[in-house]
Amino acid sequence: MYIKELEIRWSDIDANRHVANSAYVNLLSQTRMSFLESHGITQRYFAEHNFGPVVFNEEYHYIKEVHAGSIIKASLELLANNKDYSQIKFAHCIFNHKNELCVYSEAFFGWMDLKARKLIAPPQKLLDLIDHTSHADNHYELPEGIHLKNEKVPYGKELV
Repeated sequence: MYIKELEIRWSDIDANRHVANSAYVNLLSQTRMSFLESHGITQRYFAEHNFGPVVFNEEYHYIKEVHAGSIIKASLELLANNKDYSQIKFAHCIFNHKNELCVYSEAFFGWMDLKARKLIAPPQKLLDLIDHTSHADNHYELPEGIHLKNEKVPYGKELV
């Protein structure tokens, strides 16, 4: 399991004096990028191969408050993937200084060819990394032909 230690900054706090929802998005995005960078998948690598990660959705479950000045540990495990790894889910847990679970999150994303603007399977180096990433206990394979349009979204809705 990949673990990233992070400090909660003043700018991460909301009006209730705990970590803001939007800060968790940034903290876990940083965790994912740190994981990739620690294995040589850098911004330069993305540029050289003309692709990048594209997030479809993220889900958060808040369990315990986290406050300014706290040192947290954010984990990353592979939760799900399709056969060619063009679509994957990472599971994240955020733990406080007592190693208590504070937040659970799932990030569903894929890899986009920046010229064609279409989903692609990642290059072999990244595919191998993801394949060897620690799997969550409840890891599963995504069904082929998964539909990315969420049934909750009112597509076609217009402001009149």
